[in-house]
Formats: sequence, C-alpha cells, structure tokens
Amino acid sequence: MPPGGGIGMTSISRETSLPDLVTEIRRRHAAGPVCIGRPNLSNFEAAKGRDLEMRKTKPQLFFDSRRHIDRLNDYKHTDPGFNLKLRPSMSAPKLSTIARAAAGSSEYTELLEKLSR
Repeated sequence: MPPGGGIGMTSISRETSLPDLVTEIRRRHAAGPVCIGRPNLSNFEAAKGRDLEMRKTKPQLFFDSRRHIDRLNDYKHTDPGFNLKLRPSMSAPKLSTIARAAAGSSEYTELLEKLSR
C-alpha cells in the first residue's frame, strides 16, 4: 500500500514518525477503501445526459462526424449547381489557390488590393 493509505499523499516530511505513520495507515485501511465520489456511476441515463450537456456547452472539444455530412446535404439542397468535385472541402473556398494562380492571380496582389481599399 502506498504511503498515506492510498489517498494521494506524495511526500512525507523527514520529521514524520514511522510508527505513527504505520498506525495511521492501518487505521485508515481498517476503516475501508477510500471511496472517491463518482457522479452518475450507477445511473447510466444521468451520465449520458451529462455527456450530452457537456457536448452542447463545449462543442469544440468533441468531433462530430455527422456535421460534415449534414453540411454537404444542406449545400446539395440549397445550391442546385453544387458539384462535389469542385468543392472537396466544406471549409475551403470555392476556387482553390492553384486555380487562381493558373488564371494569373496572386495571393500577394490580392492582399495588396485588400489593404489599399
């Protein structure tokens, strides 16, 4: 058993009396296991509800694989000219940097134009 009876004690000062420490550990061990409170451990529905609430309050911490598919379906229904081959990424602009460069555009000149406006 670790020092402190398994309750997370990480350092023991030099002045600690070994017999007193052993007596305290035996007393705590005889009192039963250390029970750390785990909310909703026995109630599955409450745990599931807590997880859903956390997902709503902090969505940036969770990956939602369905969000991409939903966004794709929205584009298909709202834009009749939507083509998946022309837009492989939902977060990317419609016209890629390579296509603009091939057409004679430049990121540098576009930046200068934006700054001059």
